[in-house]
Amino acid sequence: MFTLRDFKSPETLDEAYELLMKSKMNKILGGCHFLKAGCRSYNVGIDLSKLDLNYINVEDDEIKIGATTTYRDLEYNDFLKKFCDGIIPKSLKRIVSTQLRNTAQVGASVFSRYAFSDFLPILLLLDAKVRLYNNGVMSVEEFLNSDIKKDLLVEVMIPNKDVHCTQIVQRLCCKDFPIAIVSISKIDDKYKVVFGARPQKAMIMKDVSDEINANGFDREKTLELIDEYIGSNNKAKKKYRKLLFVGLLGKALGELQWL
Repeated sequence: MFTLRDFKSPETLDEAYELLMKSKMNKILGGCHFLKAGCRSYNVGIDLSKLDLNYINVEDDEIKIGATTTYRDLEYNDFLKKFCDGIIPKSLKRIVSTQLRNTAQVGASVFSRYAFSDFLPILLLLDAKVRLYNNGVMSVEEFLNSDIKKDLLVEVMIPNKDVHCTQIVQRLCCKDFPIAIVSISKIDDKYKVVFGARPQKAMIMKDVSDEINANGFDREKTLELIDEYIGSNNKAKKKYRKLLFVGLLGKALGELQWL
């Protein structure tokens, strides 16, 4: 459990950011799931509920998702159920439990850049961007590779471009963290592949995508291409994880052939 010396609910983004930057021990409060799992003391907890950041706005060229939008909101949004073969709701509904998805927030999940995130590979796949209060708009790929430690994530922006895609997640058990995530899209017979839970943070597998587009899917060649990007942790060793990724990639490619 974590403790706070003070609790603030700012009414503007300016006020929220000013509070955040006053001390390195001031903390934005999202769903607080991982804060509760730890045992730390913070100075000020900053609640964003008064900033009206809970929204899913569908515009002609992009979909804007506010920082305090929950996974449950995404799961039950009628537009997202049809968008890109429903990849967002289909993937999020497998995460732990309804209770967790009711409180897990998009902003906290994306800004934390969790390596095991089910959501980040999808955002990479769909060329999404994030809007940060101080650092402005940047692609999710650029954000994941940045060294930004403190900022206020305002919204996630996804191009409103409907494409065929799928995501397959492997867990040791249904409520566990993923040990491998394969996301893949198909646009004009060109594939784009993203791996998550490598166990490092999600990344676009450019070499794998190029090889599939040029020469088709070859298991041995793919094993060779992904070797430097896959590692070990207490969930799975590198050798097993490599074989798993290749197997899941083959399955995902098979699924896309029917879409």
